[in-house]
Amino acid sequence: MRIQDLRTPQARTTYREEPLAEAARVMCDEHVGALVVVDRNDPRRHPIGMLTDRDIVSGQLRCLADLYSLTVGDVMTPDPLVLPLHLELTEAIEALNVRAVRRAPLIDGSGNLFGIITLDDLLPAVAQELSTLAALMGSQAHDEHGRFQ
Repeated sequence: MRIQDLRTPQARTTYREEPLAEAARVMCDEHVGALVVVDRNDPRRHPIGMLTDRDIVSGQLRCLADLYSLTVGDVMTPDPLVLPLHLELTEAIEALNVRAVRRAPLIDGSGNLFGIITLDDLLPAVAQELSTLAALMGSQAHDEHGRFQ
């Protein structure tokens, strides 16, 4: 299964120069835990960073400043893990695991932002595959007379 079939198509975005308080407000209003940071002048909207709720809290504490005096660029995680749409489910899980992140922006072959994939998107697909595997194992545990092998 490819991650393009599991993605959240509308990745919420913000800009490096955006006031941090505004980005936090968007996250709250939209009920999302992260925003993809893009360059305001890039029509492809190629991801240049990620801003998570954790980045906001830890960045604010690190900078010893309030939300109103910081920008997204002050606290964002630069150089985010970016995944191509064509990746298979297991490849995406491996990439997330290697970088120890819960979400990643997705790009198409031209580098355009095409959505976001999160652990919440992947978990139901993994559960379905495990269920299918369990059913297969259950059906093979019996011989033709219904006895366990």
